[in-house]
Amino acid sequence: MADSSPRRDPPESWRVCRGPANWFTFRCPEEVDVFQSQTLIELRRKAPSSKEGEHRESERPALLSMVAWWDESSSDDGHRHTPDLSLLFPQVVSLHPQPPLPTIVRNEVWSGISRRPRSGCWLARVFGRRPHYQWRLWTFRHGRLTIVATVQSADRRPLSAEQLAMCETVLMSLEVADQPAWPPDIFLKQVLELARQHFPLLQASAARGFSVKLGQSEIGLSNFYRMYLQQPDQFRRIMLPGLTSVVRLQELSPQQLVPTLQDVRTRILPMLSADDDQRHDERIRTPWVGGLSIGYVVDEDDSYRYVQGQMLQSWSISPDELHDIAIENLQRYSSDNPLEVTVMGDEDTPRMMMPVKPDAYNCSRILDPQFHSRLRNMFGPEFVVGVPNRDFFVAVSLKEKDLIEQVRTRVKDDYSTMHHPLTRRLLLVSADGVSEFCEA
Repeated sequence: MADSSPRRDPPESWRVCRGPANWFTFRCPEEVDVFQSQTLIELRRKAPSSKEGEHRESERPALLSMVAWWDESSSDDGHRHTPDLSLLFPQVVSLHPQPPLPTIVRNEVWSGISRRPRSGCWLARVFGRRPHYQWRLWTFRHGRLTIVATVQSADRRPLSAEQLAMCETVLMSLEVADQPAWPPDIFLKQVLELARQHFPLLQASAARGFSVKLGQSEIGLSNFYRMYLQQPDQFRRIMLPGLTSVVRLQELSPQQLVPTLQDVRTRILPMLSADDDQRHDERIRTPWVGGLSIGYVVDEDDSYRYVQGQMLQSWSISPDELHDIAIENLQRYSSDNPLEVTVMGDEDTPRMMMPVKPDAYNCSRILDPQFHSRLRNMFGPEFVVGVPNRDFFVAVSLKEKDLIEQVRTRVKDDYSTMHHPLTRRLLLVSADGVSEFCEA
């Protein structure tokens, strides 16, 4: 590989950004916004003032665009097709190969000049001079994964050396996962293959949304896929227990499917979920705050199942009575399973707290008034909580304005990547209860 341009490591202040499906990471300067849609990523300079409306984002030209895709046709890098330059940059009038970037990911680089298509009235199209622009294209290949990055200049202007240097520094920070995860459609196919392999007597097929029907039951794949993205080498360990649980539920008798309240009363616990979580069953849920709902589960030691409307009718209790039972059990669970935490700050003035270990009921503790009291003794009468996913929360003193902003950013990132996502919004806990945190 040619080493024509020196390796430029990004400054430590540049933040780490992730590509689709955790396929790759790259570093980006703080003064640049990163917009991602499906497999397209665009880097744009931040607006000079926060007063500028969101509608102006498209008016800011992209400093760098990246698109990535997964090719199932072949795993042989040598037979990959080069992107069609005539589609990316029509009416090419000049084309030059450039030395590849000094990265561990195999790449090729092209530069060129293209003309804009003619527009306007027919006289302008015949006699008018068509504006031209410069562009550069980088293609990276790793197994079945292809990443194409492009940048282009304004009309009749060359690409600036500063912009090219920034683009190259970003691209030279590119790190591709050792084992890139399958995209969702391939993941679904692999789940079906696993189900047919282990449960050949049950019919397995793709169902509505991102889910699979196995026998008479449906299993949603969204949370499993998020877990898989974190550990692509653990596909079977992540997916097989879920499929097995679905099969076991189908083998339960009606009495087991709708147990008596006496049999499960001490095992009913509350469980937070996203308010817009699309479910195809009749689980009991109550809208709460911050885009969250409260559901209820029957704990089965190594798993849980949601309380359905049919159960509530059989038990002849109201949703309020169900909630009281769940909170009482949650307080007992918290006593039997003390929360191990990490605290930032000193003993007299703690600034932030978070659990050390993930647990399915970690965020459920936010529903417990006794838990509120303990945290108010630590942080004062009011504090802020972020609950990006089921297993993790972070509590911050209301006095720590800068820290709250850092937590807000981290919560948004974790909400987008972690399994069992809850909400990207922050919550405020006070003596009056829990509400959405809105800054004045």
